[in-house]
Amino acid sequence: MPPPSRGSGPATGPFALPSGTTVRFVLLIAAVTAVTALVANSVSATLVNDADLPQLADYLDCLAAAADEAAARRAEDPSVFVPEPFEDGCHDPRGTAEWVPAAATGFLLLLILGAYLALPPWRIARRRYRPLTGMPELSATLTALVAETGVRARVTFLTEPLDPTIAALAFGRVGRRYVVLSGGLLALSAHDRAAFRAVVLHELAHIRNRDLDVGFLTLIVWRMCGPPVLAFAGLAFLLAPVLQGAVVVLVYAFAAQLGLLALLVTLLSRAVLRSRELYADARVCRWEGGGASLRRLFESQARAHAPQGPAAGRGGRGATGLLRAHPTPARRLAALEDDSALSRVSFWDLGAVGAVAAFVHQIVAQGPAGGGFRGGRLPDHFSVALAAGLLVTAAGTVVWRAVARGSALRVRAAGIGLGLGTGVVTVLRPSGLQMLATLGGKGLSYVLPYAALLCLAGWALVRWLVTVAEAWQPVVERARRPHMLSALVLTLSAAGLTTTLAYLLSLPSLVVYAASFIAPEAPGALVLVGSTVYLLGDRLSTVLLPILLTGALIPLLGTVLAGRRRDKGLGTGFGPPKPVGPLVVRLGVPAALAAAVLNLVLAVLDPFPEYAWLLLLALFGLAEVGAAVWATRDEASLRLVRGLVAVLGCGLLGALGWIVLVKSMTSCLPGGVPCGPLPDVGQLRVAVLAMTSTAVPAWLTFAAVDTLTTAARRRRRPPPPVPGPLHRPW
Repeated sequence: MPPPSRGSGPATGPFALPSGTTVRFVLLIAAVTAVTALVANSVSATLVNDADLPQLADYLDCLAAAADEAAARRAEDPSVFVPEPFEDGCHDPRGTAEWVPAAATGFLLLLILGAYLALPPWRIARRRYRPLTGMPELSATLTALVAETGVRARVTFLTEPLDPTIAALAFGRVGRRYVVLSGGLLALSAHDRAAFRAVVLHELAHIRNRDLDVGFLTLIVWRMCGPPVLAFAGLAFLLAPVLQGAVVVLVYAFAAQLGLLALLVTLLSRAVLRSRELYADARVCRWEGGGASLRRLFESQARAHAPQGPAAGRGGRGATGLLRAHPTPARRLAALEDDSALSRVSFWDLGAVGAVAAFVHQIVAQGPAGGGFRGGRLPDHFSVALAAGLLVTAAGTVVWRAVARGSALRVRAAGIGLGLGTGVVTVLRPSGLQMLATLGGKGLSYVLPYAALLCLAGWALVRWLVTVAEAWQPVVERARRPHMLSALVLTLSAAGLTTTLAYLLSLPSLVVYAASFIAPEAPGALVLVGSTVYLLGDRLSTVLLPILLTGALIPLLGTVLAGRRRDKGLGTGFGPPKPVGPLVVRLGVPAALAAAVLNLVLAVLDPFPEYAWLLLLALFGLAEVGAAVWATRDEASLRLVRGLVAVLGCGLLGALGWIVLVKSMTSCLPGGVPCGPLPDVGQLRVAVLAMTSTAVPAWLTFAAVDTLTTAARRRRRPPPPVPGPLHRPW
């Protein structure tokens, strides 16, 4: 057995945190739910609400004409009010049949439940499995194995004597499990008990891991939603050229969505099935204290199925590997050698997370039977909360497992996958394509800049999730319920990032509006940047402030708790437990007082009256940069997070200190108004807005300075000594 990998303790083993199988299965169910809702909404619009395609085409043509007319009026006179499209007499033929999505979902659940209950007896009758009789010694061995593994379910062993291969299969329903042994496996038990034991333990591991139902439910939902939805998408593509008008774009968007969802369901179902096999192997290795028997089996399988020609050496990677229901023997051997391979994060993993989260947001935001504006603001808020929770918790769980297990984690590739998955689905939504197709296609110029922005946001989120995992891992290592603690941390993170996700998902509509009515001649990239900055300035307290506080407090709280646990000798960490500087320096108090006094002097002198507020904010920003540099001059970990804390503390305390000094100068002098130096609620809000507006450029400046100085220090360090002839390692 190879030496255990990093984090192989009881609290950081492959089963300490939610497994990759669980995360992929949750994404699969979310994708299937989106498929059901999308198809139900489309069918209800035509069958239940009597909205045929000609009526829908007339409605979309009316919307396009209303938008063109509004843009023309706006171009002639910028003061003209631009009305909403549905205020120009355009009637949407789609009604509100709220019971249709619920009925479709309920019907699908009943079908899945019926298939789940009927599958075990149908399989036993169809394959003619027989009870294991006439072999008392083997029956006693199997009973002892069940007791040894701690499997509490009722397990019945069956045989398939006519199958000459070495195979076994576990299936069944809750409370009643079956394990089928092939004829070849029964023959193997006579001359290689170790290999026979490993195969049986693998099937019992599926029961112990509670992924038996996950596997069969995955097969059921894929067969119900994968090929049928893909065929439905192909039919929509064939139908679109026959139509005319703006409805063609809507049909193409509908077909593209269905095709992408069918592809997601297929790939996720295959990923779930491969993942559960690898985790069952890991459970056997834990039971056996090694994987020698499994290794011999996989090596023989690898030799028997070794590819010839150009395909040799690929190990099941590429497109064919993504469609496999079982991992290749080479992949299973690699997982036996290093179980951290179970937690590797790839571009495609987080791309699927982003795509499913965007689909969930889109479907839930549409409301009953499609029209999102009919459902009020509750569907919008609910859809964003669901999407943010799914995005952050799924991506965070995957990243956390990789950090805890020391697995390969390419942050840049994973972040780009997360951003692209979210962006592709957001741009391909029907309303987005409809806006792109109208107004001369001016909205097309924002697609690439928007994709670049989402890739940058995805990279930043993945990098921050790595920081959170590193900060909280020492606490999770000694927690009684690491699943619960990691889920709580990620849930709090999702709550703090909800408004930011809502802002990013709403940017396409707002940018297309600006490109159409406000700056029709400007390049799309310039419109995107201008709209992003303008909207951020308008939403300081709802977008910037939550993300700043979340980005600083979540990792810092984990570091503080990890430091306390290390002080008590309860865990290990990733760096020094506490920064060297005192608390007042870490909160930026000295720099805040200096900035408040200097701004008061400038307010009295008033050298540039026309630039007074700009100079005020600039001085606060410089003080925040200085506070961050001062607070991170030591070698403690989480420098960027601690710098952000110093920036926020200096900005808030400096603005409040300046307000107090100004009020004292104006109201507490002899002969003045009654003294009241303490800030009121309105002035406190002004201080928070001033802090938020200066924190982002100040922190970005500090991050750039810190990166450059860190790189310079590394270059100045002497290279490690090269061992000479007398110091070569033996």
